[in-house]
Amino acid sequence: MESAAGLPRGIERLAVMALAVAAFALNLNVNVLGALLPFLVDDLELGGSDKALLIAVSALGTALGSLAVKVVADRFGRRQTLLGGLVGFTAASLLHLLVESVAALMALRAVTGLFAGLSYSAASALAAEVSPYARRGAAMGWFTAGMFLAVPVGMPLAVWFASVGSWQMIFAVQAAVGLMACLFAVWAVPDLAAEPRSARWREVIGSGQVRAGLVATMLHVGSFFTVVQLATSWLDDTGRVAKEQQIWVWIGLGLLSVVGSAAFGRFSDRIGKRLFVLLCSVMLVGCFSWLAVGPGPYPMLACAVLLALVAAARTGPLQALISGLVERHQLPALMGLRSAVMQFGVFVCAMIAAPIVSGLGFTGVLWFAVACQALSFVMIWRGVHEL
Repeated sequence: MESAAGLPRGIERLAVMALAVAAFALNLNVNVLGALLPFLVDDLELGGSDKALLIAVSALGTALGSLAVKVVADRFGRRQTLLGGLVGFTAASLLHLLVESVAALMALRAVTGLFAGLSYSAASALAAEVSPYARRGAAMGWFTAGMFLAVPVGMPLAVWFASVGSWQMIFAVQAAVGLMACLFAVWAVPDLAAEPRSARWREVIGSGQVRAGLVATMLHVGSFFTVVQLATSWLDDTGRVAKEQQIWVWIGLGLLSVVGSAAFGRFSDRIGKRLFVLLCSVMLVGCFSWLAVGPGPYPMLACAVLLALVAAARTGPLQALISGLVERHQLPALMGLRSAVMQFGVFVCAMIAAPIVSGLGFTGVLWFAVACQALSFVMIWRGVHEL
């Protein structure tokens, strides 16, 4: 369904870019933690289970913030919700500079996640609303490219700050980017006319296609990001890439993710977003399976390159595909649900991964990701039909 706001193309593009900057700022909060985990073992006496718990509480806070977006947006509007969330996100990020214990860090991870979920859901809804469905694969591709840019920028910076003994400073950078995103949104994101009616949760979740799309998103994002977060420690523990040298890994793979997201969104509009998502799902199953088998260094590098490109390319079109299943007034509720189940997926996958790592090692986590990606394919194939 078309849900464009009827904006001139120039204003539409500028708004999408501003929302992409917001996505970049908010996704820093997700990605920098994985790079910091090997260093926090010494600095905060981080235990083995604490690593998974830090990932989990951040995801849970983000999920709760995402669920709040419908109520807040109905009361204050989508643009105001985005701006208020970014202000709270910036303040919470700055408070990380005062952290001196694992308990304090966990509490702040939850609070920062809460504001990130609220802001990200509002930004997602606005990105879908300013672009018509026919171009939404490309628009969401650029939006998620901003999100993936947090990997090559945030993770290397986090490694560098931690290497020189100032791991908290990455959160000062995160706060500065959050403030910049807020100012850019004030200037570039239009204050769209409010909808005369508000969507009820049951209206959105009552659609079988929406439910299938949300479950597919949860499985895809949850397993992928859990693997990425835990891979930092695995690379260091196995001697493949020392934690101090991982900066180059995340720069390379992160930039590939940005390219994959930005370059293939328009292609998904041409061949059909559902078909594109299904093809990417098959490739992801193959990539995770090959990594789990344990190829040599160069085949592993080639597989990681393909994985970064494909996973990123799939994200925007899947978001666009799901957004086309609802009416315009239902977008905030849908995007809130999407962000919530996405983070809930990270939470659940992180909790499941904790005992898997202890019992089967990182290879077990990779096979778990294979199963999740295969189930995500089935949910789209059987449950979602492009309108």
